[in-house]
Amino acid sequence: MSKVLAIVTGASKGFGKAIAQEIVKCNPNKNQLIDLVLFARSLDGLKSTKESIETISTNAKVIDLQSLDMSNIPDVELKFKSVLENIKWEEYSKICFFNNHGTLYHLGRIEDFSDFKNIQKDNDTNTTSFVVTTSLLVKKLKELGSQYSSEVTIVNSSSLCAIKAFPTWSLYCSSRAYRDMFFQALSLEYKLNDKFKVLNYSLGVLDTDMQSQVREECSEDDKSFYVGLKNDGKLINPNRSASICSNLVYSHKFETGSHLDYYDLDK
Repeated sequence: MSKVLAIVTGASKGFGKAIAQEIVKCNPNKNQLIDLVLFARSLDGLKSTKESIETISTNAKVIDLQSLDMSNIPDVELKFKSVLENIKWEEYSKICFFNNHGTLYHLGRIEDFSDFKNIQKDNDTNTTSFVVTTSLLVKKLKELGSQYSSEVTIVNSSSLCAIKAFPTWSLYCSSRAYRDMFFQALSLEYKLNDKFKVLNYSLGVLDTDMQSQVREECSEDDKSFYVGLKNDGKLINPNRSASICSNLVYSHKFETGSHLDYYDLDK
């Protein structure tokens, strides 16, 4: 029986860890084997994700763990390309790539920006490495030729910030909009291939370390709102959002290039 391959970036915590778990849990074919390739900066975090996956199903196997700083573009290109070269693509009938990694950036008014070197580093993490990893994957799939007919789904971890601007969130919003539009263009380049689909999935406001960072760094005007979400239990469990996304990926029944939001799907 052909296997599923799931490649996940930012897989050491938060939504990345959750999607690695849920893509295993949500497979409608419980007898199908699933191989996972996981990327993140923290190797210890990746090992924790691997251990959690192996307790979920004996059919799931993490075949590669890669500690990778996504702001180091030459390293991203070298390591990601090497990993792709070592995958036995002929074993898989379904390929899932969750391009999930990213940073929050600095929250603040544009007039107050000063650490432009760090902004450039965050841009490389959030956008340049996103382009590199996506491009290398689709290039590899093209190299496999017409005989390769697996179902492919590429998912961008998106946000409401991709389609709506918020004051003091200019850097994060613009990076999310960039990623969404990049994937829309990718979907048009492959629009004639109904087995190749691209999804911008808006995760919802998750109860993660990033949301904790938001509460620490947001403006005083916004602080009560974000603290209230936490105190009132309105933050979303990452695994809940990841299960919605996983079911979408397995169904393959969505318009390629679309932006779909957790809050519209969890009904």
